[in-house]
Amino acid sequence: MSSGWGCQHLTRKGENTEWCKLLKKTCDPGCYGCVLYGEFLFSKPDTPSNAAYEKRKAKQRSDDPLGGK
Repeated sequence: MSSGWGCQHLTRKGENTEWCKLLKKTCDPGCYGCVLYGEFLFSKPDTPSNAAYEKRKAKQRSDDPLGGK
Protein backbone atom coordinates (compact mmCIF):
# COMPACT_ATOMS: atom_id res chain seq x y z
CA MET A 1 0.00 0.00 0.00
CA SER A 2 1.29 3.44 -0.86
CA SER A 3 1.17 6.33 1.56
CA GLY A 4 1.27 10.09 1.00
CA TRP A 5 3.29 10.78 4.14
CA GLY A 6 6.58 9.39 5.37
CA CYS A 7 8.20 10.04 8.72
CA GLN A 8 11.67 11.54 8.52
CA HIS A 9 12.67 9.67 11.69
CA LEU A 10 11.80 6.18 10.39
CA THR A 11 14.84 4.08 9.52
CA ARG A 12 16.31 0.57 9.84
CA LYS A 13 18.41 -0.81 12.66
CA GLY A 14 19.69 -4.32 12.14
CA GLU A 15 16.75 -6.63 11.53
CA ASN A 16 14.25 -3.99 12.69
CA THR A 17 12.84 -2.21 9.62
CA GLU A 18 10.70 0.24 11.63
CA TRP A 19 13.16 2.02 13.94
CA CYS A 20 12.53 5.57 15.19
CA LYS A 21 15.72 7.65 15.21
CA LEU A 22 14.01 10.33 17.31
CA LEU A 23 12.92 8.04 20.17
CA LYS A 24 15.62 5.39 19.67
CA LYS A 25 13.11 2.51 19.78
CA THR A 26 10.77 0.57 17.52
CA CYS A 27 8.30 2.88 15.80
CA ASP A 28 4.94 3.17 17.56
CA PRO A 29 2.96 5.88 15.75
CA GLY A 30 1.20 8.21 18.18
CA CYS A 31 3.17 7.26 21.28
CA TYR A 32 4.39 9.96 23.68
CA GLY A 33 7.33 11.77 22.04
CA CYS A 34 6.28 10.92 18.49
CA VAL A 35 5.86 13.83 16.05
CA LEU A 36 2.26 12.62 15.55
CA TYR A 37 1.41 12.65 19.29
CA GLY A 38 -1.74 14.71 19.88
CA GLU A 39 -2.01 15.73 16.25
CA PHE A 40 -4.27 12.95 14.95
CA LEU A 41 -6.84 10.39 16.04
CA PHE A 42 -5.69 6.80 15.51
CA SER A 43 -7.90 3.78 14.86
CA LYS A 44 -6.11 1.91 17.64
CA PRO A 45 -8.15 3.03 20.70
CA ASP A 46 -5.41 2.63 23.33
CA THR A 47 -2.97 4.99 21.56
CA PRO A 48 -1.96 7.81 23.97
CA SER A 49 -2.28 10.28 21.10
CA ASN A 50 -6.07 9.92 21.07
CA ALA A 51 -6.48 11.30 24.60
CA ALA A 52 -4.02 14.11 23.89
CA TYR A 53 -5.84 14.94 20.65
CA GLU A 54 -9.22 15.17 22.41
CA LYS A 55 -7.73 17.38 25.14
CA ARG A 56 -6.09 19.64 22.56
CA LYS A 57 -9.29 19.82 20.52
CA ALA A 58 -11.27 20.93 23.60
CA LYS A 59 -8.75 23.71 24.33
CA GLN A 60 -8.97 25.30 20.88
CA ARG A 61 -10.06 28.92 20.87
CA SER A 62 -13.76 29.53 20.42
CA ASP A 63 -15.34 32.01 18.04
CA ASP A 64 -16.25 34.18 21.05
CA PRO A 65 -13.21 34.20 23.38
CA LEU A 66 -14.80 36.68 25.82
CA GLY A 67 -17.92 34.57 26.27
CA GLY A 68 -20.42 37.24 25.22
CA LYS A 69 -19.10 40.00 27.50
